[in-house]
Amino acid sequence: MALLSLLGAAIVAWTIVELGLTTLTAQGAGPLTARSMQWGWRLALAITGGEERRHRLLTLFGPLILAGAALIWFLGLWLGWWLVFLGSGDGILNAQTRVPADAQEMLYFTGYTLATLGLGDYQPTGALWQMLTTLCAANGLLALTLSVTYLVPVISAAVAKRQLAILIHGLGSTPDGILTRCAQCGSYARLGSILDTLSPDIVTLGQQHLAYPALHYFHSPQAAAALPLRLAALSEAIDSIAATVPADKQPDSLAMMRCQSAISSFLWSLQSGHIRLAEDEPPRPHSHVVAPPAPAHELKRIAAGQAGSVDRRLLLSLIESDGWHWRDINFRNDDDGAMERRSQTPAS
Repeated sequence: MALLSLLGAAIVAWTIVELGLTTLTAQGAGPLTARSMQWGWRLALAITGGEERRHRLLTLFGPLILAGAALIWFLGLWLGWWLVFLGSGDGILNAQTRVPADAQEMLYFTGYTLATLGLGDYQPTGALWQMLTTLCAANGLLALTLSVTYLVPVISAAVAKRQLAILIHGLGSTPDGILTRCAQCGSYARLGSILDTLSPDIVTLGQQHLAYPALHYFHSPQAAAALPLRLAALSEAIDSIAATVPADKQPDSLAMMRCQSAISSFLWSLQSGHIRLAEDEPPRPHSHVVAPPAPAHELKRIAAGQAGSVDRRLLLSLIESDGWHWRDINFRNDDDGAMERRSQTPAS
């Protein structure tokens, strides 16, 4: 019987470690929690099909995965404390008959003690089991408090994630659309101040993804609010500007480098747990707004020198891990199409 109590204590300790690593550190989740989230999301990607229906369904899995993590913690504590009390023999008695509780009754006792509902039908006997019952109730209260305080900032960060995506989308829905809008302004230089504004927000979101791994699984069904697509479009637009726009018309090179560095930081925060490096780089977009892109080797040289560099294989992996395809960054909305047609119309 003592072995059951020791096994239960080990499960309780492991669950507390999982809970603490996930909610009290800024370096991700506990091993079991992180794996369960990843498996849940991979299952979601596997069972959803059809583009429009797929994205609608994927929006449901972020909250479900977050709630599932909290459920795993509670079930781990429930199982562990049940085994602890199960090893007590006659340590838990029926309050009316004074008969020792059986396994099912101890499971019930453990559940309402963890849920901090107070003692009722069953009571511990002896100082040891009374102390352990108090510790079990305190453990349940702590787990509930940490779970709730963890859920709130994740939801807040998910809103900030959508907000940042929409702000970037305001520059243009595609890499070509961003260049189009800059061309309409008569100069690309104004983009520099916008990039300086966006860079800190991108870094912040990257660190929030690192602190709250469940944030990666909050999916947007609209491309305009999907941050992976928007970051890829922005990065590709910066590379195109660095490679094709004359130097005297470009935004401040430091602003472009800072933004690309922020995007790289975002990708780094996800690489350890959510995305893996793709084998090949995705194709480059072809802009019709400025001069045709330079050859690939020239583009890499100019972009690395003037606008920083982002590993485009990670950008591809980020997009695919969110349920999108690389071609989606080139989906042009009506506003961008109209602006592009105006930019190509000869002046009368």
